[in-house]
Amino acid sequence: METRRTTGKADEMTEAVGSTGRRAASQARKAGADIGDAIDRNSASGAAHVRRASRKSSAAYEAATDEFDDRMGSLEAQIRRNPLAAAGAALLVGVVLGRFVL
Repeated sequence: METRRTTGKADEMTEAVGSTGRRAASQARKAGADIGDAIDRNSASGAAHVRRASRKSSAAYEAATDEFDDRMGSLEAQIRRNPLAAAGAALLVGVVLGRFVL
């Protein structure tokens, strides 16, 4: 009689452990699926942010390039109007760089 009771308790414990394991596995699968869904949502959102940043940086690059071209054109026009002053400025820059840097 005692053996039956012990065997019954062991069977109950085995069933409880098995049930707990199945429940844990089910919850782990659900958590994995939830994480996968969250990654998909966030990667799509991240890609949109990257595209937006790319468009903004391209626009900023174009604006900077245009500004540089305008300033270079202005500098060239100034040099053509005052070639002697431009040569003197270039000589002064050369002397300063030669004296302190090189």
